[in-house]
Amino acid sequence: MKQMDSKIFYTPLKIGGNTLTIFSTGKGICRIDLNAKTGSKLFSKKSKLASTDKSFFNLPEQLKKYFDGELKAFKVPLDIQGTTFQLQVWNELLKIPYGEVVAYKTIAKKIKNEKSFRAVGNAVGANPVPIVIPCHRVIKMSGELGGFSGGGPKVKEKLLELEGCLSLELF
Repeated sequence: MKQMDSKIFYTPLKIGGNTLTIFSTGKGICRIDLNAKTGSKLFSKKSKLASTDKSFFNLPEQLKKYFDGELKAFKVPLDIQGTTFQLQVWNELLKIPYGEVVAYKTIAKKIKNEKSFRAVGNAVGANPVPIVIPCHRVIKMSGELGGFSGGGPKVKEKLLELEGCLSLELF
C-alpha cells in the first residue's frame, strides 16, 4: 500500500517562533514540514492528534530537546518513501555525526557513485524528514552551505550553529 493512501496522523509543534508539522503513518515518521504546508497538500487522508500521542514515537519531545541542545541523536522509526537512490543517500545522511558537516561529493563517494554529487544534492533536497535525517549537515566542497529545502539557508545556518559546527560571529 502506498503511503499516500494510508491513514496519516499529524501534529503541529511550536518551537520558538516556528511551527513544525510532524506526520506519521503509525508505523513511523513519514514527513516533517518546517514552516511549510507541503504535507498538508500531499496527504489527503489525515487526522490531527495531540503531540503526546504514541503515533509520534516521542518525536515532539525529542525535537524540543534537540533545539534545547540536550539531544544529539533521534530514536524514532521512519516510514519514508523514495527511490532506491534516495533511500541510499538518506541512509548515508543518518551516519553524519551531530556537529559535523560533509560535502555532497563525500556522500557520492560513500555510495560508490562519485560522479553523482548533483543527484545526491537532489536526493538531499527531497529528504522528507529534515533534522531527523540531518540533510542540513551536507555542504558544498567549497565550504559554502548550499541550499536547504527544509526552510531555506537561514534555517540551515541556525541548525549548524545550534550543533556548534558553524559560528556566525565575525570576531
